[in-house]
Amino acid sequence: MLKKSVPLVLMVVLILGVLSACSSKTSNDQPVSSTTTASTDTTTVKIDMNEFSFSQNEIKVKQGEKIHFVLTNSGKYAHDINSEELKIDIDADPGKTTEADWTAPQKAGSYQIICDKPGHADKGMKMTLTIE
Repeated sequence: MLKKSVPLVLMVVLILGVLSACSSKTSNDQPVSSTTTASTDTTTVKIDMNEFSFSQNEIKVKQGEKIHFVLTNSGKYAHDINSEELKIDIDADPGKTTEADWTAPQKAGSYQIICDKPGHADKGMKMTLTIE
């Protein structure tokens, strides 16, 4: 019985090997990735918010850089980051994390970002975004 199963096992191993080799190549023999990764030119900026501050005082980005904002509101009130000049307005509900993408303009300079909820900027929810 063992002698009969050895050729069968070898045939199964051979077939699996061929199928594996075929499925891991494209038509130009380049390996195929099973996962998609973010572009290498995207920068993730994480900001934690609470009453009444941002976790960062300054953010520096490059002209034209793609930014992936991850805003975590650990406070009990709604917060946001807002700059009319930079066309940024991203809200984060209490206890929630919000993610959004934005591309920095080609114009270098320093810009103020605030939480524009009533009274929050006056209480310290301000930071500077510098485009280099």
